[in-house]
Amino acid sequence: MSTGFVAPVHVRWSDIDMYQHINHATMVTILEEARIPFLLEPFGDDIITIGLLIAEVHISYKGQLRLIDSPLQVTMWAKRVRAVDFTIGYEVRPVNAKPDSKPSVIAETQLAAVHIEEQRLVRLTSAQREYLQRYQR
Repeated sequence: MSTGFVAPVHVRWSDIDMYQHINHATMVTILEEARIPFLLEPFGDDIITIGLLIAEVHISYKGQLRLIDSPLQVTMWAKRVRAVDFTIGYEVRPVNAKPDSKPSVIAETQLAAVHIEEQRLVRLTSAQREYLQRYQR
């Protein structure tokens, strides 16, 4: 079982609400910023023709995150890999949290591969599927 791909994401002052917590709506952007380096290897060469569209997003907030918790440690893994789509799982922790500590945020996104010009779903390549399966839990 893979432990996952970990990406640090820096929190900006504009990400903080009036209570000094990371704003809940900002979490979608934080997940996106973490996902970019995770998916650069398998999808970076096709970025001109193949895009990834979000089909679903689920976020559960389990604890507070603040500016001093930056950079957040976002752990990602593949939950499900299918022909044209896949689901990424996320755990978000403060900067110095241990990898096995309780995450502050648990999330998942389902992404579908789309041919940008033709606006149709496309199958994941074998290399893309193999990469994602290396990180499958």
